Amino acid sequence: MRSVVTRRRAGAAIATVTVALVSVAGPARGTTPPAAEGDPVMGGTLVVAGDAEVTNPWTPKAMQCDSYCQQRARTFYDPLVVIGQDEKVHPFLAESVTPNADFTQWTIKIRSGITFTDGTPLNADAVIRNLQDASSGFLLRAVVGDLAKVPAPTAADANATALKVDKLDDMTFVLYTGKGGDPAKPFPWPSFPFALTSQLGLIASPKYLDSVAAGGDATKPVGTGPFMVESYAPRAKLVVVRNPNYWLKDAAGRQLPYLDKIEFRVIEDSETSAKALQAGDIQVFSTSASAVVADFRDQADQFPMNEQTKYVETNYGLVNLAADTPLKDRRVRCALSMAVDRAEYVDTLDAGITQPANGLFSPGQEGNLADNGFSTERNVDAAKQLIDDYVKETGKPVVIFYGTTNSALNAQRAELLKGWWKDIGVTMTWEQVPQDAFITTALLGKFQILGWRLHGGTIVDQQYIWWHSSASAPLGQLSLNFSRLNDPVIDENLDKARSATDDATRKAAAEAVNRQMAKECYAIPFSFTTWGTPHVKALKGFATMPTPDGAMAADGAGFAGWFWTTTLWLDPKA
Repeated sequence: MRSVVTRRRAGAAIATVTVALVSVAGPARGTTPPAAEGDPVMGGTLVVAGDAEVTNPWTPKAMQCDSYCQQRARTFYDPLVVIGQDEKVHPFLAESVTPNADFTQWTIKIRSGITFTDGTPLNADAVIRNLQDASSGFLLRAVVGDLAKVPAPTAADANATALKVDKLDDMTFVLYTGKGGDPAKPFPWPSFPFALTSQLGLIASPKYLDSVAAGGDATKPVGTGPFMVESYAPRAKLVVVRNPNYWLKDAAGRQLPYLDKIEFRVIEDSETSAKALQAGDIQVFSTSASAVVADFRDQADQFPMNEQTKYVETNYGLVNLAADTPLKDRRVRCALSMAVDRAEYVDTLDAGITQPANGLFSPGQEGNLADNGFSTERNVDAAKQLIDDYVKETGKPVVIFYGTTNSALNAQRAELLKGWWKDIGVTMTWEQVPQDAFITTALLGKFQILGWRLHGGTIVDQQYIWWHSSASAPLGQLSLNFSRLNDPVIDENLDKARSATDDATRKAAAEAVNRQMAKECYAIPFSFTTWGTPHVKALKGFATMPTPDGAMAADGAGFAGWFWTTTLWLDPKA
């Protein structure tokens, strides 16, 4: 591996944090066409590495899920719907998801003949049980904020609510929209099926959910997926084995999956994963560490690599807007952002392969603008003047605290930011924490600025849970609106985009959100990610995951950098 070139201060990669729930990505760039790979070979064990352990495994309700969590969960859970390579929603466990004329009711019909691996049948009752369970969790509560709720008192909570659901028959039910959950306020939601591609749509066995509710072991999940959990050791590895009764077949009629077993390891540092791949200890991993991606571009003959550059996340500084710190002042936020040398950041930290970011809307996304009112050029004089004005007015120096995840590259990155901000009169201290604890830190608002990676997607409605004030909670309480962002302009346009029935209206609303976020410096954008998935030559079958309606599911759909494992296979001749 070549070293990262340093020009001013030591380089670093972005913190590998993604808690994406409804972020949709397109097909990976550089994937070998299936026709060139030959006939799949059954059997074999695949060893995969990823950079984070899941928090609260493995119920869909409780998982605090990043890309690698989703990678693993979707081996034993199937989703109701998936994103295809055409970037449209396609039924999966659901046979159909159909709206009424004004998009305020959604009829979901479940595919027949499927059973969970504990023998429980998949039917409307099982899916309703899952949706009610998942929607009561703090992570997914915001996702279903505009689904209608009805009272569902329990012994523990007399004010409890549940989704308003009408069961039509054993395989069919109806969900209703309601602004803020109010069933008296039906709300058009044309893009609702995208929410079902998320963690919300992962379906677990009701027996398993009942067992967990009664105090059973949540780390022994049961789904309808292509694999079954054999063993799980937190921070070490998850082992899944082939489901011999899986319901899905490939185009030639062969029962999926092809592999016998997958071993998922946790390796928090991408450079360590790279060395493990080169040494033959693992066979594939995904990374957004640009220096690692750049290295494997030079090793394509030995280690082919799929890349994803569209609809990806933004590397940025996540700012706590609610804490009583100088960051409440727009001048301080804008000064910190103006002080970042993005050209140097890309050249030094991202090995020159990424694009400087002017906001949180990456290329290809609805709302992305070449000019959103924020310049990516460094302006030290203007930034220093803003800090001087703040200090003069308040009589207080600007001292901030920065957090990042565990890796040598992220430590170097923190030092680079510290130097840039020192140039404008800001004192910064920093620390590193494990990634699963890091996510909890953000959820509780126990931070000032965090190195973050998030907001991949296609349509702006997929960002609703991160930016709408309805997803915010007071400091110390769990909040998917990590920044505690509360802006009427952003709320108005997110609501407008959610209910829009035409692309032009939704796009205009998305662009309005982008401009407002840039104007107020609600985040400190650095660069748009490039994801790479290097692997051994023997590993084949990327981007060949079929859907029941004949489309192809997209690798990276929902969570940039991950890939379907159902159709992966190992070629003994490679």
